[in-house]
Amino acid sequence: MKVGLLLLTHNDIGSQLLLAAKAVFGDTPSRIELLPVDHYDQPADVIHLAKQYVKVLDEGKGVLILTDMYGSTPSNIASEFSSQKNVKVVSGINLSMLLNVFNYPSLSLSSLTKKALDGGKQGIMDIKK
Repeated sequence: MKVGLLLLTHNDIGSQLLLAAKAVFGDTPSRIELLPVDHYDQPADVIHLAKQYVKVLDEGKGVLILTDMYGSTPSNIASEFSSQKNVKVVSGINLSMLLNVFNYPSLSLSSLTKKALDGGKQGIMDIKK
């Protein structure tokens, strides 16, 4: 059993990040689902779908929801789950974050959440010559 992953993002951001991560990593070491949010989607409908995904993804170790931009619709929808004991939410997904999560598939939900945060922060650099 591993922590399930839900990428809850605008449009196809999650699917593109997942494609890039698969190209680098080879495959997904955890169960992962994508839930794109389009401008015409009703938040209540997406929350309903997200509840179903969380239920399916949680095999006993919990679910980590990764979303793109804090304060946006996907992030606000994901925040509906932040008080659940078996769900953690991290906003600001980037490729570094996703790869860091993939590198530690057998960690607990709390430890994997920390790895997601660390990977996301470490992937942001001011590149100077």
